[in-house]
Amino acid sequence: MSELKDDLSSMITVLGKKWKKAKRGADSNDRVSYRSYIRLRENKYRDLIRDVAFRVMEKAYNKTTSNGRYICNARQLYYSARPDILNETGRADFKSNYFTQTLLKGYMEEKQPAWAANVVWDARGHLNEPHTNKTIGLGGVDVRKYISEFTDDSFDLTPGFNIEKRIETKGPELRYGAVLFIEKEGFDELLEEEKIAKKYDIAICSTKGLPVSALCDLACKLKELGRPIYVMHDFDKSGFSILGSLRRGTRGSVGTGMIIDLGLRLEDIQGLEREPVTYRMNGDKVIENLQENGATKEEIQILVKERWYKHCEGERVELNAMTSEQLITWLERKLQSAGVKKLIPQVPILENAYKRAVFLRRLLDKEEELIEEINEESIDVPSGLEKSIQKLLKKSPELSWDEAVWEEAKRLKCREVVRP
Repeated sequence: MSELKDDLSSMITVLGKKWKKAKRGADSNDRVSYRSYIRLRENKYRDLIRDVAFRVMEKAYNKTTSNGRYICNARQLYYSARPDILNETGRADFKSNYFTQTLLKGYMEEKQPAWAANVVWDARGHLNEPHTNKTIGLGGVDVRKYISEFTDDSFDLTPGFNIEKRIETKGPELRYGAVLFIEKEGFDELLEEEKIAKKYDIAICSTKGLPVSALCDLACKLKELGRPIYVMHDFDKSGFSILGSLRRGTRGSVGTGMIIDLGLRLEDIQGLEREPVTYRMNGDKVIENLQENGATKEEIQILVKERWYKHCEGERVELNAMTSEQLITWLERKLQSAGVKKLIPQVPILENAYKRAVFLRRLLDKEEELIEEINEESIDVPSGLEKSIQKLLKKSPELSWDEAVWEEAKRLKCREVVRP
């Protein structure tokens, strides 16, 4: 090993001398290499694109939204701003992702336009509520709508004939006490089969890649309601970066949430298969990033074993390295250790729910008797029903035909058409 290090040191010294000589030659010739020229030129174009994008952003927004009348997504803004940017920079093209993730978010951070809330990004993940079968996309519009529809701690005691054991809710208030965030998608079926969400009254969400601002906005709202987010992630640089992003909040998000790390951490990877990983960046920068996101010295020694100027190598462990049984056992142990438990609301809510349940049980007891009574009656259809429905649909085109029939029956109040 010592001989190898000596050889590498000698090679680096020789290469360093050649590079220094080439640099001095460039200085003396008053010129730079073609590669350096390209790099400088790209930086110049990027600065120019940024300047133009910032200048035309307001115009692009007004064009896309008809002066703020509608909301829009980030890619729509890209297409509105693109012609002006290309025309003024002389470029043939530039990537939409650079516009939406760098230019647009940078503009919003720096300028803080009043219309920022009207620009949304596509959903890059989802959240599943326990017990309700509701799935919410983690995009700006979906999350904003979801938050606006959160159910509070009150509900209708006389729900009519909507006989359901479970109270209709949306959001965490009466339904879940925490959220489980998983770094990657693909575990839904396993967790559903093992009833993890229902057993622990925990919502489950996942995203593709780093967390999006919509998820951080939701996390901030959940924090107000005392709902923590427990994080499952790979044991690698990306996993720690995801954890750090959730704790700090992303560009464009309104805040952060109560973020609790479940792992994978050093104590979790014992006995699991490790795989080699190469990071195409300076090892010192990788280590700095890991430290910033909470990795310990011992964990970094595994994640970064060898360092060079432009890359480094180490080992990583994926959540997928666990068998299904291992993952479920590990997860339940972690949730129990964290104190995650079933959600039971306060006594006044329980009392109201009991009154509702008694009401519905009595309604069920009367149901068979009522059905038998109605079946013995004759229901006559009013003349001109089709014309009445056509008239109603013309007045309220948003209705479906059967909704219109229902409204017509309600209007007539069933009088004169029901005879014994």
